[in-house]
Amino acid sequence: MGLNPADAWEPLPRGPHKLSRDEVQNSQRGRLCLAAIESVAELGYAATTVGDIVSRAKVARRTFYQFFSGKEECFAAGFDAAVKIVNGQMDAAIAAAHPTGFRHLVRLSLEAYLAILAAEPVAARALHVETIGAGPALVGHRARMQELFAHRMSAAHRLAREQGELVSEPSPGVFDFLIGGIDDRIRSCIHRDGPEALPGLAPLLVEATLALFAADGPPAD
Repeated sequence: MGLNPADAWEPLPRGPHKLSRDEVQNSQRGRLCLAAIESVAELGYAATTVGDIVSRAKVARRTFYQFFSGKEECFAAGFDAAVKIVNGQMDAAIAAAHPTGFRHLVRLSLEAYLAILAAEPVAARALHVETIGAGPALVGHRARMQELFAHRMSAAHRLAREQGELVSEPSPGVFDFLIGGIDDRIRSCIHRDGPEALPGLAPLLVEATLALFAADGPPAD
């Protein structure tokens, strides 16, 4: 999985090493988080066991319980890490593209997010499918993810208003509504066609977003 940051989720070197205790623990914890979301993506949340996670992470079961109380807590930590990394990748992709205007930024943002998920099917399933099956344990984490992306769209809209590109000021609930709709379409596509098909959603999601905010003007280039 390409999402793992090399400094935290890479395997420890074999034999004697000069890593500090904190570095060892960060590696172990990171590998367990990665193993949790990989196992859940492959087996489903309900079927995944702590044994599956520690086997994939190559970490002792007793070490697992030094960090986490159980599968739910470990998967939640992996989910949060995936959200953080995907968000950072989106920032980098958008900054490199130098968007010009709200319409362009909307298109770039949605295309970047869908491309990242298509390239990272484990993250796609963890963020948009298996959190539903995880039940109450992931409700708060899932809500924070949606708030993060709603805030991203809200900030873009606010900047467009300040620059005179847009006039109306929608209520905060509109942004939540948008992110919920995007989440639903992504999950449906993953179920129906697989994560690799997600980039094909871009035209629909761009059109729906711009229509929701009445962003008049020529099509986004």
